Amino acid sequence: MGQVTPSRPGGGWQGDPRLSKVPVVVCTISGTYSGLTYHLADQRLLDALNEGFSSRALRMGRDFMPLTDVQAYFPSGTRVQMASRYRFTYIRKANIFFVGEMSRRQSETAAESTGKRRATRARAKKTIAAEIHISPYILNGQMHAEVWEELLHALDSDEKFLPMTNVTVWPELPDGEARFDFVAVNKDQVVYLGESAN
Repeated sequence: MGQVTPSRPGGGWQGDPRLSKVPVVVCTISGTYSGLTYHLADQRLLDALNEGFSSRALRMGRDFMPLTDVQAYFPSGTRVQMASRYRFTYIRKANIFFVGEMSRRQSETAAESTGKRRATRARAKKTIAAEIHISPYILNGQMHAEVWEELLHALDSDEKFLPMTNVTVWPELPDGEARFDFVAVNKDQVVYLGESAN
């Protein structure tokens, strides 16, 4: 008797209407990748990086970050056209230095996702000026901790990616990006972090 494989709904997982696309820049040891990634409409990019997401009843994105429409740059700055070669690119999260949400569409993305989940997750947090060193990059911006916490407590959390806002990256990335309103930093790649005295 032949085996029958059920056909997938049109569009595959990426056609799930509950998913939002987010323009990002992903920095790794092997290069910089800009493109679109996915998270649930009621989920933040940070949550998708830390937890993955579900689409069409399947859990995904726990260890690999999906990207489409990818432009890639080697560490030397040489541009590689990946969008025409691959339908999807999957980047292993363990190899990511940081993920910057692209500023030009951040306000639209924030407006989409704040309504449902932000209200339940909103808590009073304090901002702490910090400088993160991930060779060869230095990120200057603001880290966030609960009002009763010190920064070290936030760093010791179980989350793999930590949020940083109002970020300046030096040296600037090969695609010319140097400022991000939001960056998710892979704490396993951090060499050291300096907390500002003020």
